Amino acid sequence: MQIVKTRGITNCYLVYDEVSKEGFVVDCYEAEYLTEAAKSRGVKIAAILITHGHYDHIMGVKKLKEATGAKIYMHESDIEKIDDGKKNFSMFGINKVPHFDVDVKVKDGDVLDIAGMRVEVYHTPGHSAGSVSYIVGDAIFCGDLLFEGSYGRFDNYDGDFNKLKMSAERLFALKGDYKLLCGHEGDSTLAHEREHNPVLTDNYGY
Repeated sequence: MQIVKTRGITNCYLVYDEVSKEGFVVDCYEAEYLTEAAKSRGVKIAAILITHGHYDHIMGVKKLKEATGAKIYMHESDIEKIDDGKKNFSMFGINKVPHFDVDVKVKDGDVLDIAGMRVEVYHTPGHSAGSVSYIVGDAIFCGDLLFEGSYGRFDNYDGDFNKLKMSAERLFALKGDYKLLCGHEGDSTLAHEREHNPVLTDNYGY
């Protein structure tokens, strides 16, 4: 399994099998970066996996779908955000998220077979109601749940610190170590965040 992180305001990922040259994308802000990354490696994009429905993770989904025909995977609880600028935060920018339809509604416990790779779905709400983390091999794509030494905001529509903390603790309870591939900033490891992430000690619950 190969993982390519594309540049931009959001960390988006191209994940592919080096033998079959098939893969998928995790989140999509600017479709051009991802299509070019795939094209330069001869990779066919079979799916677009969305961690949550904020504009900086879905702005380029429609364009990437049109370019590749990839199926779109998203949790049902965040679908309402696609067309609502207040809920997806695009009202604060200059562009509206282009509408797209979700092909597969993922849920907690799903095990997907995409491009020959096993993808486990963990529903990890807190940053948003429909936030999910995808586990592929030794990597966790956690969206905006956790960052290196930090965690996602929860003072937004359907954000909830208590749920965010519970979601983080659920990932921390996994056995062994994983690469933690976050929606923004640098990468980390699950082992490092288990020991150092302030989500474990901060208390904003009610």
